[in-house]
Amino acid sequence: MSQADRQRWEQRYADPADSLKKTGPHSVLARHAPSCQPGCRALELACGLGRDALWLAEQGWRVEALDISLTALIQARAEMVRRKLSGVHFVVADLDHFPLPRHEYDLVYVFRFLDRRLFPAIAERVRPGGLVIYETLNIHWLKSHPDTRPDHMLQLGELPGYFPGWTVIESSDGGVMSTFVGRRP
Repeated sequence: MSQADRQRWEQRYADPADSLKKTGPHSVLARHAPSCQPGCRALELACGLGRDALWLAEQGWRVEALDISLTALIQARAEMVRRKLSGVHFVVADLDHFPLPRHEYDLVYVFRFLDRRLFPAIAERVRPGGLVIYETLNIHWLKSHPDTRPDHMLQLGELPGYFPGWTVIESSDGGVMSTFVGRRP
């Protein structure tokens, strides 16, 4: 990621009002995250303020949560301490250069982030029987935001193609978001 992009995210998360905007997990995560068994592990890419990682930790998950913004992760860690939680390992990571951890996860999830080069690594990190939950902008976003770079948005129907042979639990391109939930065979 460019230095300008990194600074943009740092500035966004430096605004205290941003931390108050959203609470609780993304709805697709809440619908599909499996019950946590002893030792269950999750990986989140581009976690921002960590609201999903913290919710999973409350459910007993151990989570590795990556984001480029140190400012966001400091806030996420402070919220984890405030809630007296453990189980989330926050990592400052530029996903353009940072190799994904070499573990198998029961769940890998991503919201509002797209780097197509990472799809093979994401699929490899999910243990057999584990889930991917992925949701991000699609090309319908361009109707209201025509200055956005189209390569930062999915084509309609694109997500399932990155997980051939997986059991599709949910796949949609409703509105400006595309969603995929799949189970690795």
